Amino acid sequence: MTVSLPAPPATEVSWRMPEVFMLRTAGLPLDVADRLAFDRSAAWARHLLDLEARLRDTGRELADALQAAVARNLHDDGLRQRLIRLRRDVYNLRPPRPADPAGWPAEALGVDTHRALVGWLETLAAYRGELGAGAAVLAEELAERRAVLRDLADDPDLRGGILLASPSLDQYLPGYLAASGKPGKRARRVERSLLEYALRTACKTSPFSRLTTVNVGTFAPGGGRLLDVRSPADAVKRGAARLNLATLGRLSAIVLADETLRADLPVTVTTGWRIERGRLRYLRRRRTSSEDGDAAITMESIHESLFVLPTGQVLHDILAALDGGRVRRMSELVTELATDGRPADEVGQYLHHLLRVGLLVVPNLQLDIHADDPVEGYRLALREIGRGWADRLADRVDTVNRLASGYPAADVAGRRAVLADIRRELVAAHGDLGRADVPAPRTLVYEDATLRTDAPVTADRDRWERDVLPELRALALIMPVFDVNLPRRLATKGFFRARYGAGGRCDDLLTFAHEFQQDFFEHYTGRMMRRRAFDADNAYVRQENWFRQEEISALDDARVEVARRVNEAYRRLPAGAEELALDDAFMADIAALVPDTLGTLDPRSFFLQFADQGDRQRVVVNRIYSGMTLLFSRFAHLFADEDLAGALRAELARLQPPGAVLAELKGGYDATNLNLHPAVTPYELVCPGEISFRPAAEQIQMDDLSVEHDPVADRLLLRSRRLDAEVIPVYLGFLLPMALPEVQQVLLTFAYLGMAQPDFWAGTTVPLPDRGIAGYPRIVHGDLVLQRRMWKLHPDYLPPARTAEVGEADWFLAWQRWRRDNGLPRRVFATPDGTRLAPTADDAGPAGTPAGGRPDHKPLYVDFDSYLCLQLLEAMGRSAGNRLVLAEMLPDRDEQLLSGEAGAYVTELTVELNGVRGGAEHD
Repeated sequence: MTVSLPAPPATEVSWRMPEVFMLRTAGLPLDVADRLAFDRSAAWARHLLDLEARLRDTGRELADALQAAVARNLHDDGLRQRLIRLRRDVYNLRPPRPADPAGWPAEALGVDTHRALVGWLETLAAYRGELGAGAAVLAEELAERRAVLRDLADDPDLRGGILLASPSLDQYLPGYLAASGKPGKRARRVERSLLEYALRTACKTSPFSRLTTVNVGTFAPGGGRLLDVRSPADAVKRGAARLNLATLGRLSAIVLADETLRADLPVTVTTGWRIERGRLRYLRRRRTSSEDGDAAITMESIHESLFVLPTGQVLHDILAALDGGRVRRMSELVTELATDGRPADEVGQYLHHLLRVGLLVVPNLQLDIHADDPVEGYRLALREIGRGWADRLADRVDTVNRLASGYPAADVAGRRAVLADIRRELVAAHGDLGRADVPAPRTLVYEDATLRTDAPVTADRDRWERDVLPELRALALIMPVFDVNLPRRLATKGFFRARYGAGGRCDDLLTFAHEFQQDFFEHYTGRMMRRRAFDADNAYVRQENWFRQEEISALDDARVEVARRVNEAYRRLPAGAEELALDDAFMADIAALVPDTLGTLDPRSFFLQFADQGDRQRVVVNRIYSGMTLLFSRFAHLFADEDLAGALRAELARLQPPGAVLAELKGGYDATNLNLHPAVTPYELVCPGEISFRPAAEQIQMDDLSVEHDPVADRLLLRSRRLDAEVIPVYLGFLLPMALPEVQQVLLTFAYLGMAQPDFWAGTTVPLPDRGIAGYPRIVHGDLVLQRRMWKLHPDYLPPARTAEVGEADWFLAWQRWRRDNGLPRRVFATPDGTRLAPTADDAGPAGTPAGGRPDHKPLYVDFDSYLCLQLLEAMGRSAGNRLVLAEMLPDRDEQLLSGEAGAYVTELTVELNGVRGGAEHD
């Protein structure tokens, strides 16, 4: 279907790029991956495959000549049969009987055919000689590469990262390193895990411990370089560690579960409550926490819903005692309320019940996620409780905090001792509280690291303006078409208009959020999560347009048009083309399909890599996230000296639209390091059950908010009555929106939280592989690489898994033959298809997992010249489901931008482009 293109939007989008960017640098040089390649074995396989190709090429002609010889010797049945068998042997690359050319009569074959047979048999003999030599070559090289891998296990940065990311691997490594001879099954598992971490540290950039470092760079005029940075060999790594806040969440859960300890807790009433028709209505927040000490990720579950309590004199007296946000100790409240014949034990039980159902909250057990040291704040709050058990607990918290802070300064053995000491302190704290049965979380410490050099990291802004930003802005303009969060925002507007009418207003946000969640959003979210955007034929499936909104239809039209245009461009490509270019007209026409009623902001951030190809610098788009300083603020604690937080505040102040304020939404979870960052917005949204540590003037309570529809701009917005301004929520944590509590999910539909990962092949008629393989050319826009060249295949299409009957050299050779037959480059990244590409905690662990541990579904570096890499790829194939994706390594080995004495280093830049509709021209 051809979509008629509308005129360009009346309101233009200008793009503002902050003065700062983030540089990620791999913790080990790429040479590490080279040292793990099987160069001699790969050369042996290439030579063997060349001989094999020569045998097949010459064998076809020889087989035809032998067929003619058979026809000439029909009178001699014995000779005819021998010639038929010879022809079959030649066809199947088998040595004939006899293998000596002298055993075949030249007069019967003909001189030319006999000469061809002699040459073919000589090549066959060389082939079979080489084939037999492979086992010794591979065995020798395997021993050498395992020695390299064992040496890498002692690298302090790699081993330190493994210590935090996978304590179990660190525990098994000494046994693996001490063993000799052929490794057993467990040792091979350890070896594969060690290899994964080594390759990830050398070939990818996911910040975690010292496996990848981060640096702040600045855009400045002059210099002429897209990136100017010192080699890591000239820099010093500096780490900063923080205690896993889940350890404190577990301590709080133990305290709150103990009736005796609860009596000592200071409490206050949650915000946002009201009394209607003799009943008290408030937002109940329920927390459940895992006590599985072996889990790599410790994440509590939080749910919110409107809750109603019958009112009575006792409840009224409690509200009066805590009026105005006063904080009172539970036991003191019991004494004060146990009058007029009220039994103290019943009053105490009633208060405990109110605490359990969330009407009462404990400020002293909440964490300030914006504090420079939230653990120290927690310790001080414990001291303020003024009880012996709380003081003892505060002392243990102080001890573990000091241990965690000193963690980066220790060597690997010292770090291991620090973690053991932290665990002992936490176990002892649990015992002090009477719950020695509750284990400490597996992950105890998070560490980030930066490279310190004398020279700053810079980029020439003029060069970026000329060579990079025009194409990046063009890409940003079409991102709404791929944004999976945008339909949620639009559906919220559709629901509101259906419920309150165009230009309607609701002054009770919590009621709106509850009704919206119960009547629509819960069902909508479930349907969206189950929705398959593309059918079995890869055709785009239009969204359920619940409220018949033109914007959603327009986005669907645009998505269909993208596929149609890519189809046309693909059909025009010559056979075997490696690249498909999308021109300016493509970008402009798709951008023209984007609705003009999507709000005032469109913040995006891009993960970019540079491919230095000599005469040109190509920019490769790795991933696209939301903007608004999201990917910077998480690392601000590393750059206090440079005042990165101040720079981010200034950028957001420039971005704030007239008549609106930016207010942070904390995400509901304070006991997770995924939400730690400094305060960078001028205001903070305070949900019921939360305690804000910011000045009262900077807090926006839920009962101050109304929901309004602007009929002129056709926008749904939050408004603060106190500030008389639109409130734009900003979420700077790394939890997926669907993992947030319910009210926070609703608030996020008023935020500009983009979640887009464009796949230009989705929805096209380019056939997906069934049980085979399909290749896709690289997609570019100018020098901007939108998608790398890739191949999709069914796991069954991989070479057969190795069995006891197949030798290691034969297995390796089969992979080399498979790679050559399918035209694959030497280096690729492999990923199971269907991996979630929305924002995750990519910045929190080595694989995007929030608490470290073994990565799942992260791209696996594969060097086809490495026997060990192929073992990893075979294992991934067994668990890949229906499809495996191989993507070219771009930038390739020799195209990296940063190099030094130790070799080339993989780097990646995080750059923001914040779109403003109707705003001033970009800076």
